[in-house]
Amino acid sequence: MRLRTTLKTALLLTLAAGLLAACRSSRPAGRKPSTTAVSDLEHVERVIAQAPQTTCVNAKMRFSLQLGNKDFSIGGNFRMKKDDVIQLSLVGFGIIEGGRIEFTRDSVLLLDRIHHQYVSVAYRDVRFLREAQVDFYTLQALFWNELVLPGLPHVTQAEASGFEVTHEQGDAVLAARQGNRRLAYRFVTSLVTGLLEQTSISSGSGYTLKWSYGDFVDLAGAKYPSFQKVELSGLRVPAVMTISLNRIATDDGWATRTQVSKRYQRISGDEFIKMLMQMQSLGL
Repeated sequence: MRLRTTLKTALLLTLAAGLLAACRSSRPAGRKPSTTAVSDLEHVERVIAQAPQTTCVNAKMRFSLQLGNKDFSIGGNFRMKKDDVIQLSLVGFGIIEGGRIEFTRDSVLLLDRIHHQYVSVAYRDVRFLREAQVDFYTLQALFWNELVLPGLPHVTQAEASGFEVTHEQGDAVLAARQGNRRLAYRFVTSLVTGLLEQTSISSGSGYTLKWSYGDFVDLAGAKYPSFQKVELSGLRVPAVMTISLNRIATDDGWATRTQVSKRYQRISGDEFIKMLMQMQSLGL
């Protein structure tokens, strides 16, 4: 698989929240509405309190992508600065950066160093993201293993009552009481640890995004998942992206913005949208 196609697919997966459909149209067997409102509220507050309070997260990354029966895996660097930037750098042979995906508060940068091309597009210029209220803060919450409420940059203790809690197979499942007209949010959390184990963002058009977390490690006095799995189904060819992290730290001595060489060709926003929507390998 060409690295260029892989970069586009990876970006699609992380932006897929604006294209999704219902995760589950009916409640699974054994799921019962909770009758312990006070303890449920305390549980939501505990989940919110679990979020790492550090400003930066950086790590070595193993990035894997599966499209149907095709697999691609490459090393790289994973860097985040709270309320500022998310960087995924794909590095071949441990030394050669082939591409980079960078999310900032205002825009997305997709850099293809192999073909000397790049895309820089504002969230507001992507209609399905704008209408679904998917922005940098939604993506940040997914990567940081945090709860999401539409229209809010952060979920704090003050918003704990904004979730309905049900119990399912030893987990507490949180659902936002108020979504928006396109998306609904569902969070699977552990009753034992209070950790967020899976986020699902759904609508009613046939697609499903599941963002799962595992292998939690200590980070700045909290727990952070060293393994993240993003599943996008409902397509002709299912897509799965995994990120495995090691050497996780909180250093801030890295460049938070990518400088694009003048030798690179910029692709327009319209070309960018067509590039995503017409990817035959994903069946769009």
